[in-house]
This record gives sequence, C-alpha cells and structure tokens, in this order.
Amino acid sequence: MKAELLSKLSLRTQSFEKGSVHHGAVTPEDINIMLGYSDLDKKEYSFLMMKFVNDTSARDDLFYELYDDVIGFLINKKLTKGKWIIRKLINMAILESCIDKCMFCSGTGFIKTETSMDKCPHCHKGAFLWNDDQVRSELLGMKKQDFTKYKKQYEQILNKIAEIELSALQKIGDT
Repeated sequence: MKAELLSKLSLRTQSFEKGSVHHGAVTPEDINIMLGYSDLDKKEYSFLMMKFVNDTSARDDLFYELYDDVIGFLINKKLTKGKWIIRKLINMAILESCIDKCMFCSGTGFIKTETSMDKCPHCHKGAFLWNDDQVRSELLGMKKQDFTKYKKQYEQILNKIAEIELSALQKIGDT
C-alpha cells in the first residue's frame, strides 16, 4: 500500500490523539487507521487509492468493480461493436474523473515549440477540457458520430464514478 503518498494529502487534525515522535506529521499509520475506521467499501477505497496515490492495482480493481456494475445497464443496449466498447468507456471515464491537468502541455497552458510559445488548445489555464465530445471521441479512437451513440451510457458511467467519489470523501470526512 502506498499510504506514505496518501499521508502527504491529509493534514493532521485535532481528532487524532497523542501524536508520535513524527513532530506533528501525519504518518502512514494515521492514514491506515483513518481509512480503517471510515467503513469504505472496495470501490471507494480503490477510487481513493487510485486518484490520490496513483495506485495502478487500485485502478484495476475499480475498473473490474465498475465493469460488473455497469454491464447490466449497458448490455441491454444493442452494442454494435461488442463488449470492448464498454471497456473503453469505463477506462475513459476513470481517466476523466482522475486527470485534471492537461496531458498535452503538462498543465502549463502553453505549448512550446522551437520557434514559438502558443496557448494550448486542449485546456484552459492548464485544466484539460474533457467536456468536448470531439476530444472524448478522439481519445477513445472513434468518430464523433459513433461516440454520440454511446454518450448517454458514458455519462451514466461518469455519474457512477462521481457517486463513488462523493461517498468515499464523505466517509473520510472530506466534504
């Protein structure tokens, strides 16, 4: 577990009892205790570890948990391209829920070339613009008109992930 990285995200609060000799710093043990008593389910725990610690095994766990959940409401729609589209939609929704910084300019808002420095067309002040269907379709490797067929299902997956995130943050007391 990469709790050491998660400990950098949380400040020490009055709710922790007598600290150890770590000079008021939050230790990985503090994080483990907090997560242990927060009553997180597997999806919520995986989401927190994936988003804040960048744990790839937690990302895989979340993917398979989401796949089991969403396959029910997606399989009812006649999928023209098969189940692989469900996997792509889930992966894209996980990326969208976790990545805020622009992937093209590394969050600077500008793309530097040898001769110029231009404003990045993919982001606004370093925050990636996910709400464009053209961007989503290109990242999924499909035409925009094909993506629009699955847009409603994609938004359902995004809402499911947002519910998981909100529930997890409420349980650890971060909302």
